[in-house]
Amino acid sequence: MSIIQIAHNATTAKVKDPSRDVAIQIQEILSYSVDGAEHMDSVKNHKWDGRSSFYQFADHTFPRGFIALVNARLKKLGHTVQILKKPFPEPLGPINPVVDAFPAHPRYDYQPEVVRKLEFHGQIIAQVATGGGKSRIAKLATARLGRKTLFLTTRGVLMHQMHASFKELNPDAALLGDGIIEDGPIVCGMVQTIMAHLNANTYAQEIKRLADALATKEEKQKEALLAKMKKAKLTPIVQAAELAKLDREQEKSRPSEAEFIATAKANVITQAERRKKMIALLRTFEFVILEEAHEASGNSYFDILGQCVNAHYRLALTGTPFMKESEEQNMRLMAASGHVAIRVTEEMLIERGILATPRFKFVKLPVKPPKLYKSTSWRAAYDYGVVNNEYRNKAGIAEIIRAIRYGLTALALVQSREHGNIIKKMLEKYGVRAEYIQGEDNQKERQRCLGMLKRGEISVLIGSTILDVGVDVPAIGIVVNFGGGKAEVALRQRIGRGLREKRSGPNIMYYVDFEDDYNNHLREHFAQRLAIIKGTAGFNQHVVEDFNLAADGFVKLVA
Repeated sequence: MSIIQIAHNATTAKVKDPSRDVAIQIQEILSYSVDGAEHMDSVKNHKWDGRSSFYQFADHTFPRGFIALVNARLKKLGHTVQILKKPFPEPLGPINPVVDAFPAHPRYDYQPEVVRKLEFHGQIIAQVATGGGKSRIAKLATARLGRKTLFLTTRGVLMHQMHASFKELNPDAALLGDGIIEDGPIVCGMVQTIMAHLNANTYAQEIKRLADALATKEEKQKEALLAKMKKAKLTPIVQAAELAKLDREQEKSRPSEAEFIATAKANVITQAERRKKMIALLRTFEFVILEEAHEASGNSYFDILGQCVNAHYRLALTGTPFMKESEEQNMRLMAASGHVAIRVTEEMLIERGILATPRFKFVKLPVKPPKLYKSTSWRAAYDYGVVNNEYRNKAGIAEIIRAIRYGLTALALVQSREHGNIIKKMLEKYGVRAEYIQGEDNQKERQRCLGMLKRGEISVLIGSTILDVGVDVPAIGIVVNFGGGKAEVALRQRIGRGLREKRSGPNIMYYVDFEDDYNNHLREHFAQRLAIIKGTAGFNQHVVEDFNLAADGFVKLVA
């Protein structure tokens, strides 16, 4: 076999003068099935196998994040690999930084270990289960490196939460999202905001965008007028006259073709300047953190990190890497941030007492909801079998009431606004104090509700998917998954909301789900949730027929 030299910087690796055979081997190592290829004529006609590769044959380059993968695979094939690189920038912070009031403890030894592996490899994925302290790891790494840092997320609530936390490290921590464009030694940014600045439209694309926006605006005006006239019970003749009047007003207010073109040109020039400034800003970062990095598989993260040419250090934090169904998207995560260098599992965290010991119960549903059948379509099945399933909802609320009698707080998880409102009304009917956090609630309202739960002013917090990621939920005694679902990432995050270590009483959490067995779609989703729990070390040995709170050490407070 041969000696292969691979040089790399922060974003790109280059193979030095490889033989054709070696180039083909690397191309195969970095190949993937193209999303949607099975629908393309070239694949259907057997002219293309539907695969592509991150390896660029023309100049023998590939994303730097694949260095460890390519190195390992080539060595396995019998090659000798030499990695050529300049030393990473030296960390400027203390070896063991202090980022909060909590002293170092052996059971959290994996947190500084992540930082050490980051220093050694430069770019890594740290697979840390929910509850393992990913935010604290981010702060430890930032304090140790002491380099200009970009914290990336897709969620505004997480951006603001981490901004407040980073300000404890450096009061000059800045925001890049929600309409705020700041710079500083530590910047918490939203992917959507950064991409809005990086996008570059042509004149033709901008004209189409303006035209589509105008058409959408006019259509909404018509819909609003129709709704207003219907409510006023106007005659068809009057309605037609009012619609004709609106048509004339809209036509009169439309810009001319020349105005359209002028606006498009001005927008393209403005966007080009925004793009130029954003690229310049991204090039100043030396360390990039991707929390909840399983989302990094999309093009947006990949494009942003491609501009971070001086970010030799990259830390992707996630409990669920490579969970996408798409091979291409999973590989983009590695391309952007490197290989998995450390794994911190649920089982390990439970054994150390960092997470509570879970108890999983799946409620059997002996009563079939009206209108629900095996073949009912998904949307209707979810409505009849989940959202408006009275027996199912009451069974979940009964579990909550039982837990409350033992002094436990509850988290009721839903996936639709309607379902949350139904659960809240039912809880109130039984005299249970509850608040409902919805997606559109602002940060202040969320913190108000979370504070009420922490202080014991309410017994139940109802939440939608907004509670899946990045929300610091106080210690919860019981979690009821009213919303069902099948996504593994979301399920693990929802379970994790209740696994936080309990500061008083037994370190145990209860998790309730439902055996949705009267519809093919719902049964399939339930089967996937059950398989995830039974397939997870630390979870699988704790599936029970029923809870026994007294045997677990809880004292009944209310008869």
